[in-house]
Amino acid sequence: MPTPDEIARFRSEVAPARAAAALACAHAERAALVTWDEPALVALRAIHAELAKDDVAAERTLRRAESWGRLLRGDVTGLEAEGKALYAEGAQAQDASLVIDATLLRAMASLTLGDVEAATGMARRASRMARTEGLRAERILASLVLARVRRRGGRPHLATRILASIGPLAPPVWQGWLRWERSLAGWRPAAERGPDVDLGLADAPDRPSTRAARGLLRWLAGAHSGDRAAADGARDVVLVEVGGFADMATEAAALAAALDPDVALEALPANVQAWARGDVDETPAGLHGIVGPPDGPADSTIASVVCRPGAVPRRILRVAVPLLGDDPSLVRLERTRLRRGRVDTAIAALALAGEEGLSDATLFEKAYEFEFVSALHAGILDVLVHRMRARVEEAATVHRHAGRLRLEPHGGLVLPDPRCVEHVEDRLLRVIARHGGITTRQAAQELDVSVRTAQLALRRLLASGDCVLNRDGRRVQYLVEDTTFTEPTRY
Repeated sequence: MPTPDEIARFRSEVAPARAAAALACAHAERAALVTWDEPALVALRAIHAELAKDDVAAERTLRRAESWGRLLRGDVTGLEAEGKALYAEGAQAQDASLVIDATLLRAMASLTLGDVEAATGMARRASRMARTEGLRAERILASLVLARVRRRGGRPHLATRILASIGPLAPPVWQGWLRWERSLAGWRPAAERGPDVDLGLADAPDRPSTRAARGLLRWLAGAHSGDRAAADGARDVVLVEVGGFADMATEAAALAAALDPDVALEALPANVQAWARGDVDETPAGLHGIVGPPDGPADSTIASVVCRPGAVPRRILRVAVPLLGDDPSLVRLERTRLRRGRVDTAIAALALAGEEGLSDATLFEKAYEFEFVSALHAGILDVLVHRMRARVEEAATVHRHAGRLRLEPHGGLVLPDPRCVEHVEDRLLRVIARHGGITTRQAAQELDVSVRTAQLALRRLLASGDCVLNRDGRRVQYLVEDTTFTEPTRY
């Protein structure tokens, strides 16, 4: 990769040489983008501006670089219109690369603004176009953006599949961003953390994305092992390295808030606060894939509830529970092996309600997910409360008076929250990939879910094209299958 100074030497050359240098500048700008190196992108754009004088094609690629720079800074106002304009100009000039990048620019801008649906549609279209045109760099970038959009939309299993398919195609310069996305889409601690930390990054250049990806893996590993110093040190590295990419910085801040049990609820970012309070169950900032080690077939819990006497209760990611330390007064309850986990759900909801507690009707609805009718369900609620009291035993007291319930912890208490669980589809795809093929009954047994639940999940995977049916006589198996889509860039 030429340095900015090496490219700058061509500024006073004849027009054909300047055009070649501008093309080199465009490739270097893409490298700066995918490595989150905003200062390098700024320097390259300044040189590009001098090289692009009186060169229409170079001026178009310069505008693309300027738009990517705005995206890195988080300045996405007006990028939708700019993306449309670049798309139209690229289509007229039959420049497939510009058409694809303009579509990806719009997708990332929409994602930054929180419009996941619009971002998904555009990212899928750009990915199909890049496949059709056979442009490797555009295909890798489109796949990274699509995987990111899928993960942020709550479908990390699709992100994992996309990233696994492009991993072998991606040169070292792409590996930092790719590893970042793969870690957030499906992180699991390895028995030997050292190889896991540097997997795929050994040959990656020493750029912000590479340093951030290494730091992320060490951060998660430190949280899982309960090594507060290692986790905090890696967190600080990550927060610095993502500073050149605003959307990554927002994501890293959300992760920091979700992993640190000592951060007060009011100090959390707004999108994490709602989740930490229990107002919403969807994991913030696309962190659904950070599940931690599966403790058994029934435990796919993403979040735990931490409550202490006199402190505001809150959720944290389950992988961060070891950061609470080895305090013997801290009681940790593991999730029950019961499939639906009604009791654990009710206890978690009541714990998050704090001193105010919940009404009988509200607690029932949170546990059973349908309306409470006293004449019909009073006995069921009585049994639920009895089981809740037996479940927490001496660790907490469940008070019930005048139609309201309240949980009073006797000391520190950590509870599983079954409302925040890994998606069945994610777990299914891993099982299918491990076995090479699986029947519905085998899937249900592996995941400890009903056959009906497994059937519905497999149908959703079939509909999305993530797996296919293989019929061998009476035996029906589901296999992971990659489908190829095509879409022309020029009309």
